[in-house]
Amino acid sequence: MGSMRYKSAAMQRIQDLVLRGYVRWTSGVVPREKVARLEAKFDARYSTAADRNERRRRRRHGAGNGFLVVYLPSRQPYAVWWLLVDDDHPAQHYEALQDARLTRISMPNPYWCPEQWREDYELVRLDNRWTWRMVAERREEWQARLRAAVRQPDRDSRHLQVRQAVYSLRKLPGFRGVRQDAHGLIRLLKSDWKRVRHKDEPLPATPRLPPYVRRVPHG
Repeated sequence: MGSMRYKSAAMQRIQDLVLRGYVRWTSGVVPREKVARLEAKFDARYSTAADRNERRRRRRHGAGNGFLVVYLPSRQPYAVWWLLVDDDHPAQHYEALQDARLTRISMPNPYWCPEQWREDYELVRLDNRWTWRMVAERREEWQARLRAAVRQPDRDSRHLQVRQAVYSLRKLPGFRGVRQDAHGLIRLLKSDWKRVRHKDEPLPATPRLPPYVRRVPHG
């Protein structure tokens, strides 16, 4: 199906596949110029680009199905890929697959290098539903950022940093778990501002939850 430029689209695709039973997975990083070769290799080995008719035939014969998801942000030298297969797929005999129900799939930051894998989000079950949320390190970074912005001694710098943080919060991918994280951060910002700045200085921006992710049709 080709690589995806947008993080939220790749996250939605992975979430949908896991929901449909493709819970066995492995992942990696590949240079941009080798993406096409990677896609061809996995299709030849595991029929990851099979059409619906071929997938139905494989399912009838107990051969299992698999999908390859490739996230390639624009102007980035590397792509991240995930191979997801069902329990019947023969890839489990050839690849070091993990189980999404036991080992969480993560989404890295697009500004990385192969030597530094920086996770941003993880796929989890909340209230018996699959969704994405921030990893603990990112939530802690956000909390520290908001507290530092509120405590800036210079008023102009303080207001600028708070507005920038609120803008960035709105740009988070709007999955249910991420929105819950954002809601907690907004509560922290408001309560911290009220406690530190009191009533003599209104909050310089109106924080809102990130909008829900738009559904992307998948085959």
